[in-house]
Amino acid sequence: MQFDYEVPIEEYAAGQVLYHRARSKGLFLQQALLWISLGVFFVLLVGFRWGADWLRILLLLIAAYFFYLGTTYLFPTRYYRRYYPKSGLVGKNYHAELDESGFSVSGDACSWRVLWSEVRLRDEDNLVFMFTGKGTVFIFGKKYLTDELQKAIRLFGSMS
Repeated sequence: MQFDYEVPIEEYAAGQVLYHRARSKGLFLQQALLWISLGVFFVLLVGFRWGADWLRILLLLIAAYFFYLGTTYLFPTRYYRRYYPKSGLVGKNYHAELDESGFSVSGDACSWRVLWSEVRLRDEDNLVFMFTGKGTVFIFGKKYLTDELQKAIRLFGSMS
């Protein structure tokens, strides 16, 4: 089976979120809670601390930064959208071929062949399939795939 595809910004962000969630095995939530807890600690410190106004402002700025870090862990899609222009995927077209032994992807200046047994992480959501192998994250958008291809990818991906 074969298909042509590209990786637009929403699919890039969805694939990156899937990759990092699969890699971290639930640490996203723990890290978010850690940063938000630190932010709450600094806000409480400001509330109970008597001191110069500039010190309170500094502690509130630190708390705001910790809240920001916590929300990036809770809602990472916006964070990954920012890095899409630097990813090198903008406007690139790829051709993928899948079979029972693995898949190959070829682009304008590169190509990969990955056996299903070499796939380390795999996941899917309503937008994309995500696989890692050969040190690369492969993102296949579902809008380029027929229902038959999606079933085949699920079957092939579970073989390894």
